[in-house]
Amino acid sequence: MLSLPMGYPILMKERPMPGGVALARRQLRSLAANEVLVRISRAAICGTDLHIIGWNAWAAKSYKPPFALGHEFSGIVIDRGNEVHDIKPGDKVAAETHLPCGHCSQCAADRGHTCLNLRVFSRLDCGAFAEYAIVPSELLRVLPADLHHKYACLMEPLGIGVRAVRESQARSGQLLVVGCGPIGLLAIAAAKATGTTRIIATDLSHDRLRLAQSIGADTLIDPSEDDANEQLMSLRPNAGGVDAAIDTSGNQAGIASALSAVRPGGTLLLAGLPNGDIGLDLSRHVILREIAVRGIYGRHLRTTWQDTIDLLPALIPALDRIVTHEFPLHEYEAAFDIATSGQAGKVQFVINDD
Repeated sequence: MLSLPMGYPILMKERPMPGGVALARRQLRSLAANEVLVRISRAAICGTDLHIIGWNAWAAKSYKPPFALGHEFSGIVIDRGNEVHDIKPGDKVAAETHLPCGHCSQCAADRGHTCLNLRVFSRLDCGAFAEYAIVPSELLRVLPADLHHKYACLMEPLGIGVRAVRESQARSGQLLVVGCGPIGLLAIAAAKATGTTRIIATDLSHDRLRLAQSIGADTLIDPSEDDANEQLMSLRPNAGGVDAAIDTSGNQAGIASALSAVRPGGTLLLAGLPNGDIGLDLSRHVILREIAVRGIYGRHLRTTWQDTIDLLPALIPALDRIVTHEFPLHEYEAAFDIATSGQAGKVQFVINDD
């Protein structure tokens, strides 16, 4: 182990209740053979973090405090275990937050992101809302050395947007994005960068709609307006709707409106996480109109990271706009407040901006 401070600050979910978060100190330990010590440069607040902080039913079922928070980050490798050879000190890295087993039927089918024995970063107690993190080397992805941490920190959620857009196959048609939170905004940016002909964005927040427009959305719809459904149904009237929709809201009404807006034979991709069970008119839309409904869970582990890196030159101007707020780690309460307000894009902690 290199000469480093013995203790470092880290944000913890300490109690099973709304809030229940505190800034603690953790001691550095020796690395296992397959582990890497990363000095965190930036870390971003994710929707999963907000579920955990709000302690909704899904979070209470999925997590058991105390544990370290944060999984979207970029940083610099400081040290590595003796079995790590493809990552070296000085490398700029971000994390793929899904750790597959490598031997189940899903892994054999090149579906490591839905591995039957999947482990996820947020349940490994690594914690990226901190000055340092000790991470299994299998999770780390080496990034271009000249990529600024502001953008490097977005690679994991950006990969969701890139994958959703690619799998929507709406490039030469119309794409509806429901929800202009960070994932929705990143999907809009990816759609614009890949040449989607027309992008329609819906959100209750006018601030987020304006942000969506600034990065490439062509049509904006506020679903609370009286004629919102009529606006959606008027899209491509001769084709019967949009070619594809991506829902990032996880909201019953949002998903239902997206399903209604897709043309017969089109695709609805679900990238938002509902808080509970939802109901959909499957007979009318999925069976009689043959709309394909699919989930998007993370990135395709073999292809999405490179796809995302390849798109970065076209994405940088949009990413600049999507990162709307930056905070030091000790101002975490203000950061979480703005992230839950509906007025922000992506909120980042600037920890060691190398």
